[in-house]
Amino acid sequence: MPRTGLIGGQYKPLSEEQIRRIHEASLAVLEATGISVDNEEAQALFREAGARVDGNRVRISRAMVEEALDQAPSRVLLAGRDAAHDLLLEGKRIYAGTGGSPTQVLDPGAQTVRPGTLSDLADLVRLADALEHVDFVVIPLYPTDVPTVNVPINRFYTSLTNTTKHVMGGMDSVRGAEQVLKMGVRIAGSLEALRERPFISCIACWMISPLHLDDGVTDILVHWCRHGLPVVLSSAPMAGSSAPVTLAGTLVQLNAEQLSGIVLTQLIQPRTPVLAGYIPGVADLRTGGYLGGAVEFGMMQAAAAQMAQFYGVPIYCSGGMTDSKLPDQQAGYEKMVTLLLAAMGGCNYIHHAVGMITNMSCVSLEQTVIDDELVGIVKRVLRGINVTDETLATEAIERVGPGGNFLMDDHTVKFMRSEFFFPKIGNRRDRRVWEQEGKVDTRARAAARAERLLHEHQSPGLPPEVDATLRTEFPII
Repeated sequence: MPRTGLIGGQYKPLSEEQIRRIHEASLAVLEATGISVDNEEAQALFREAGARVDGNRVRISRAMVEEALDQAPSRVLLAGRDAAHDLLLEGKRIYAGTGGSPTQVLDPGAQTVRPGTLSDLADLVRLADALEHVDFVVIPLYPTDVPTVNVPINRFYTSLTNTTKHVMGGMDSVRGAEQVLKMGVRIAGSLEALRERPFISCIACWMISPLHLDDGVTDILVHWCRHGLPVVLSSAPMAGSSAPVTLAGTLVQLNAEQLSGIVLTQLIQPRTPVLAGYIPGVADLRTGGYLGGAVEFGMMQAAAAQMAQFYGVPIYCSGGMTDSKLPDQQAGYEKMVTLLLAAMGGCNYIHHAVGMITNMSCVSLEQTVIDDELVGIVKRVLRGINVTDETLATEAIERVGPGGNFLMDDHTVKFMRSEFFFPKIGNRRDRRVWEQEGKVDTRARAAARAERLLHEHQSPGLPPEVDATLRTEFPII
């Protein structure tokens, strides 16, 4: 049985009329302004399909968009190597996990960061494998101790040997994508088996906002799509810098970028499983920097989910980021607001939800276990209030009667574990007890839990014969 994705969609920042207006404005942008495409193969695909191509400017018609949306699957399977971790992305079903490719690590208890290594990546993925509320692994670190040319294969190999959850990541080159694909085929047994149960997928940050396709990443996108495996179209315009300052304007541009990408994927290979990667950012207009914890970020993510639902395509998005430099109070409130808004908006695949500090530049073991708890709380919100004959508890109320106590009643014993969320990091004890136990704060409790899980949880590894083949065929470190 796959992991149960709870249903979001309770928060709707856009009305039906506003969704339509953003849709129409996006089509107008694609038809009038168009996109900039330097990649010759992509240009040819657009031209052959009927787009107006003038130099590197490509203008896409409404009809092309509608045809692509008809072809793009509305349901995408992202499999785990263990079927218990399969994810079915559709509608308003939500999942949350790790994300990003930071190069820095914040060690437990530290105030300053250091360069991340392949060993750090192994620990982060193994921890994500152990945590119950983490649904998937977007490779959470870019190791600095590996030659750049060998980073893609080593990132995926290290992740796949340390988790049986779905593994997603980006690649630096077509060569890297080819290696990762071949490795996936070796593990699955054949390309057909990998297509049937895709336990790896590709993030293609093919769009340089505003409206310009990255030539090299487009090559990777074309190569990956031709193999029929799931792909994410990640574009991340920032309101006020690489997108209009208004939230509505940013959504129009972002939506146009995503629609252009969906068209391209379906031109490359019809029925390509594609996740619309709406990542609407916010610029700090005082510094020009990126803001990950802004409440407007979460609002736009929920609005983007409404657009994806309007088109009937699964959405990849962000939630649970923060601009804080440490696992502190700021991290807590920024992460919770952006994660909760994304989940209640019905975002299907919420990456960056676990482990990130200082928006996308750093990752932390402590923050990873704290964020697992935040995800658990959000999932409890989405479960809602279960109203049945039993949960209405009229018989229990009659049994206990006026002036009684429900603490030892059978009804309490039956439902107490399923009705409430019990934190593993949060401390709910009496203050006197907390003082007697050493006045340990949240960050220290998180560090202790991370250490314990890493000690207890073994890497699942790969079958020995497969592992030996991979180590012989690829530059595995």
